Amino acid sequence: MRRLPVLVSVAALLVAGGLAGGGGAHAEAPAEPAPAAAGHTAATVVRDIEIPVAGRPAVRAWLVRPQRVGGGLAGVLDLHWFEPGRANQDRTEFLAEATALAGRGVVSVLPQLTFPWAGDPVGDARDRAAVTAQLDAVQAAYRRLLAEPGVDRKRTAVVGHDYGAMYAVDLTAREPGLRTAVLLAPDATWANWFDLYWLELPAGEKEAYRAVFAGLDPVDLVGRLGAGAYLQFAGADRFVGAETRAAFAAAAPRATVSLYPQEEHDLGAARTRDDRLAWLTDRLGLRG
Repeated sequence: MRRLPVLVSVAALLVAGGLAGGGGAHAEAPAEPAPAAAGHTAATVVRDIEIPVAGRPAVRAWLVRPQRVGGGLAGVLDLHWFEPGRANQDRTEFLAEATALAGRGVVSVLPQLTFPWAGDPVGDARDRAAVTAQLDAVQAAYRRLLAEPGVDRKRTAVVGHDYGAMYAVDLTAREPGLRTAVLLAPDATWANWFDLYWLELPAGEKEAYRAVFAGLDPVDLVGRLGAGAYLQFAGADRFVGAETRAAFAAAAPRATVSLYPQEEHDLGAARTRDDRLAWLTDRLGLRG
């Protein structure tokens, strides 16, 4: 079961950018440890930042960038996965990758997501409102990335895993200029996991609940990306099976797809990381 366990208060940590917490739009997010990379290295700056969201609570995020100033920098927005009990199911998931990419001229923003991390689905239109509120925060994080000095808005990408991948697809529908997305193990619809792991709706209510998310389901939006989508799936994934993979294949026939037969849902092998970094290198024209 993927149900979120009892939340704990966020421990404050002192880093280069100030006090870090895991705040969010709905409730306190799970505690996260201070990343080893926080602060300054010879070539990289890692800062804890707070991103304003119109009409909603601010979002905590890591900002990772080359220490040098000047233009010509690519930008990546990283959206983490949901897996209660796993230490990296927060904004630290892609931090090591972001730090490595900074050395190749990339600025990254890694926001803390909060729904459903810090609030359970309830089974009606309030869940659509919660997804939309989280998407507003994700969009604010992307706009913050674009505002970072030196970022070339024509060379940006979003990387997402699990629910993070689903929000990534929805973001590209809101931001037509964002044409590059790496999607790790997304589900096709918002209703599926909410129902399966939280709600357990009667058979007669399932279709009506899916209709709540009309216009937001990733499988209905991913085709807009064309060749700009890269999907990574795990063959031993107990959450994302062949039917979901087939739905995405039909919806996005021009996407690049990698299937890792022995991998599980975390897609934690070095090969999966290397493959997406190679794909981003090509799409964003990275140096090195």
